[in-house]
Amino acid sequence: MTYLTGEVTVIHNSTQVDFDNFVYSGVYCNAAAGCTDTINGTSVTMALGDTIDILVDGDTTLLTGDILFLGNPMPVQTEFPTGLISGNSHNEVWQFVNIKTGLPTDG
Repeated sequence: MTYLTGEVTVIHNSTQVDFDNFVYSGVYCNAAAGCTDTINGTSVTMALGDTIDILVDGDTTLLTGDILFLGNPMPVQTEFPTGLISGNSHNEVWQFVNIKTGLPTDG
């Protein structure tokens, strides 16, 4: 399921988080004293058991042992670059994804 349904299939701690292969759509405070963390560049304070539904940006989130990341594997169609991937105006290489199979195709 996707983040739109509110269902998650993985729960990762700060040592397991993998922004290359998973999309995290929520964070959960797992510390008895509460959590004060930076999520998407914003300082957030939560109590034990609080959950925030948010698409987590790995580039602007500081990983601590206090929060758990709730998410799903990244959809197949987002694992491959699309469009112009290399070259110049005389020698271009393009790559697209077949939306039925999720596999890259060169064209």
